Amino acid sequence: MKVMLIRPKPHRNSLGLSDLMTCEPLELEYVSAVVKKEGHEVAFVDMMLEKKTLKYFVEQHSPDVVCFTSYITHVNVIKAYSEEVKKVNSKIVTVVGGVHSEVIPEDFKDENIDYVLGINGLENIVILLDALTKNEEVKFKHDKINKDYILPMPDRELTRKYRKKYDYAYHVPCALLKTSFGCPYNCSFCFCVEITGHTYYERELAPVIEELKVIEEPNVFIVDDNFLVSRERIQTFCKLLDENNIKKTFIIFGRADFIVKNPDMIELLSKHGLDAVFVGIESFKQSDLNDFNKKTDVETSEKASEVLYKYNVDLYAGAIVGPDWDKQDFKDFVKWLKKMHIRFTNLQPLVPLPGTPIFDDYKDQLLLNPKEYEKWDLTHLAIMPTKLTPTQYYHQIIRGYFNTSTSFSSVWYIYKRCGFKVAFKCVRGALKMYWHYVRMEWEYRKVGKYERSKEKKNASNTTNNI
Repeated sequence: MKVMLIRPKPHRNSLGLSDLMTCEPLELEYVSAVVKKEGHEVAFVDMMLEKKTLKYFVEQHSPDVVCFTSYITHVNVIKAYSEEVKKVNSKIVTVVGGVHSEVIPEDFKDENIDYVLGINGLENIVILLDALTKNEEVKFKHDKINKDYILPMPDRELTRKYRKKYDYAYHVPCALLKTSFGCPYNCSFCFCVEITGHTYYERELAPVIEELKVIEEPNVFIVDDNFLVSRERIQTFCKLLDENNIKKTFIIFGRADFIVKNPDMIELLSKHGLDAVFVGIESFKQSDLNDFNKKTDVETSEKASEVLYKYNVDLYAGAIVGPDWDKQDFKDFVKWLKKMHIRFTNLQPLVPLPGTPIFDDYKDQLLLNPKEYEKWDLTHLAIMPTKLTPTQYYHQIIRGYFNTSTSFSSVWYIYKRCGFKVAFKCVRGALKMYWHYVRMEWEYRKVGKYERSKEKKNASNTTNNI
């Protein structure tokens, strides 16, 4: 069968980090590998990078099956894409996979979507294509996650025409690598642990190394939800890098408490190419960390920054600004971030994503319509601020970015390290993000003016009636 794999373009109302980075679609490269192994023909279109319409590519390739990968912000986009595909040819089978379909598959219930893969997506796409080929009933593996499934070597030839455009911040170009699934911790806001059903499991390192051998890019982003889990595994990983003479620059996710307790592992990794660690420091308030079930403290974040700085490893910080913050909180937070030598900070409002434990705590206080999936991008306000207006709140986030990630010192650091071209790309991406925030601020400003006008009119009518 002829299969077309599609990475959707973000909705115009979504604000993500795509303005600063475009990572390779590793999940679709895995899909391509298993589908080609079964003898099917595969085409790929990255709508994030293409300027032509999906209709153009569907007409060009005439696929039997079109498969989309999904995040929550893609739900309405994929429904629109599926309708577009069906208008070209109603016999084309439309399929949705990806992380959101694994956790909340019912969100993709739509007359133009034929199948939702759910969990065990790689196994289920093979089952589906086999059933379609034989004209048999489809019986997906939806009972439980298959932790024993062995990942194939991803088909990176699939993305050959786009590979030079895949990057991560100022790591240009950059490939992705997956060595484990899930996380041993259970932060209340985290969607990642829901994908694996709160279980954590690892790949054997031997095939991971074989995969690294064929990656051409000098930069590799290890997209494990938490790479810093086991000392023994880190030591084995570094030993295998030496034995195979693999020299790459690595970016990883990790927790602050592991960094503080195991500085020798950071030193070891830094000698083997570790360039940056993305740490969810979340907040400078211990009360916030307790509410998030982080099981760590503010002091640990500060000590982690010192360890990383000592071994010349950049700290990328994930931060959640609370709905109860006031202007002074934002000022204190920025001051706290700046003293920790942080090179990149992702500031986001607290967004209780559907499917996470924290969603139930806030579901009666939501500003966002659950069906406006494109706005569940971790940047739109999901909860009404208690001490600032929405416009003031967005304004403080913008100020926070100007004083951290895109401050003069941060841009100068990127320029000295990577040159003008990369620094310009980062600044341009940041400005696009600012524009999105300004637009959201204007939207709330308009809503506020409308509500005040309505209140004034109602008050006037009341007075006249009296």
